[in-house]
Amino acid sequence: MIPREDIPAAISATWPPEAVDHIGPFVLGEGAGGGNRVSAAQLRDTASDGATVTPDDIARVAARQTARGDERLFMVFGWQDALDRTLAGEGYATRDETVLLVAPSAEIAQTPPPVSCFDIWPPLAVQDDIWTQGGIGPERRAIMDRAKGPRTSLFGRVDDRPAGTAFIAIHGDLAMLHALEIAGPARRKGLARLMVRAGAAWARDHGARLFAVLVTRDNGAAQGLYASLGLKPVENYHYRVK
Repeated sequence: MIPREDIPAAISATWPPEAVDHIGPFVLGEGAGGGNRVSAAQLRDTASDGATVTPDDIARVAARQTARGDERLFMVFGWQDALDRTLAGEGYATRDETVLLVAPSAEIAQTPPPVSCFDIWPPLAVQDDIWTQGGIGPERRAIMDRAKGPRTSLFGRVDDRPAGTAFIAIHGDLAMLHALEIAGPARRKGLARLMVRAGAAWARDHGARLFAVLVTRDNGAAQGLYASLGLKPVENYHYRVK
């Protein structure tokens, strides 16, 4: 469905770090407080399994992370078994296994009912409020501003009240949904499902053949929602942290 070596590029393009640094075989993101996905080191050669990476390579990245006050953190994709073994041997523990779920945009797209969901850029202040309440602060919202390709936000409403928000960006023919947040009183009313379908419709209309989302393995509720909509797991990654 999507070449696995294209997945890291799509994640970085749709949820980009503030800057990147190249250290040996690794790319190190500068996350500016935006979380693990934008601050972890990952292999420059995205197709590689990491067999040529040495403990010294890892130590140089870790030293840079320590110097800037960050965790010693690496992102490891599912096909990078050799890198994973080397990091484990250096005392790095596994954290936050994450699954990439994908479906053809046209298969899940659905135009939302009137006044239930809008695509809008830039996001409204009330969307920022919903993100803030869900723990998505200004550092993560700054990531959305950095995305260079086609992008939008989704603004969902329930009972004529602001109720949900999300971010979508496109890289190539893949659209990725990020930061879907439903306000507490509006949960379990079908808004997340409606917004995902509306997001897929926007993606289809803007040339994205595929629609994708990243979900942690232990988030059973989200896994169930996306599976019920037809999104299927195609790849995974996890972090290794010292």
